Amino acid sequence: MTKPMLGFLLTLLTLAAEKDLAVLHAAQISANANNQQAAEKDKSSTADSTVNDETSAGADREELPPLKPLPAPLNKLLSSGVPLNPEQTVRLDAKNKRVLLHTQIACEDCPLEMFCCTERTKEHESILWLRSRAFVVHSALLALNAKAGEPALFTPVFTQPWGQKIHIFVNWIDKNGKLQRAPAQSWMRHSVSRYYSSPLDKSPEGVTIPHLELRYDPYNKEILWYGPMSDAQRDELLSLCKEPTYQAAIKKFHQDSKTKPMKADFVFAGSYHYVLEDTGEKVYAAEGGYLICVANFAGSLIDITEISSASDGGQSYEAWPEKVPPRDTPVVVELIPSSQMFEKPPLPKQPERPESQPEPQSPSPAGSTSGSENGKAAELNP
Repeated sequence: MTKPMLGFLLTLLTLAAEKDLAVLHAAQISANANNQQAAEKDKSSTADSTVNDETSAGADREELPPLKPLPAPLNKLLSSGVPLNPEQTVRLDAKNKRVLLHTQIACEDCPLEMFCCTERTKEHESILWLRSRAFVVHSALLALNAKAGEPALFTPVFTQPWGQKIHIFVNWIDKNGKLQRAPAQSWMRHSVSRYYSSPLDKSPEGVTIPHLELRYDPYNKEILWYGPMSDAQRDELLSLCKEPTYQAAIKKFHQDSKTKPMKADFVFAGSYHYVLEDTGEKVYAAEGGYLICVANFAGSLIDITEISSASDGGQSYEAWPEKVPPRDTPVVVELIPSSQMFEKPPLPKQPERPESQPEPQSPSPAGSTSGSENGKAAELNP
């Protein structure tokens, strides 16, 4: 990233906060001109020593493969916005009050923590990836008068994310060459690619285990099923054994494993900044990949308005393979701030302690340090 463009992005934060789109556009034109001149000068110079500092997740941009070329309809859509970063993957379309992102499919069939992450961060658990710094997207939303709330808080009690509602749409070219547009939620479903269990004292009589995806755990005395169960599989399994507990378990597996589309809303949570103790450097937490999240994280720039797990094997959502295009497919994402604001939820009331009962003392272990404010940094630690 050249110094003029970096200067523009820093200016963008101020302009966005002041909500002056006319000045913002003028600054963009000026920055583009300065950046072009600097780029020509850079061609005859050695590699910029600050390259590593300006890449997403430490990746050297000079070594990154080129993005897939956009088909004409997507290129036309993306061209309606003013580019805000050197890669021109984040664009501000002030006229239509939206932010446009040039992304690619990262994973079409995986458990999800993100809907979209920044490049070389969390592609193994995200449908899309974006080649950009996260704060550029944050700044673009501010420029559209979007109001950031707060990401999820985990201490002293869990508080769900809040902020201005953001409509998210995906645009892509299908296998028949037609332009498609759909809500981001339509590409995700509640996780069904997991084990379901139910208590059962002994292996069911008349059923040879394993059978289909049915298993029995004699140590925990549980019957288990993996993944979605079709009507035909349910009927076959029910015909094998008439024992009431077994029958109830099969019916429960069939019901619980039905595909349920995602219905949660997205909000502009806004992430947060923290300071590295050893260097004093101020870091924007969303740069760790927390761009558009579907599991709750303290560093989320955009999150969903419900409790959603990020634990391994227990993720609340997964990609919907039949609906998500193949890997590496170019996708233009629209971020459109809504007029609806999700307000900060009230903190749950703590139970009152009887006066006769003393307050318990919990001395900190030797050498321990207090966590960051609101308990956010702890959520980002490995």
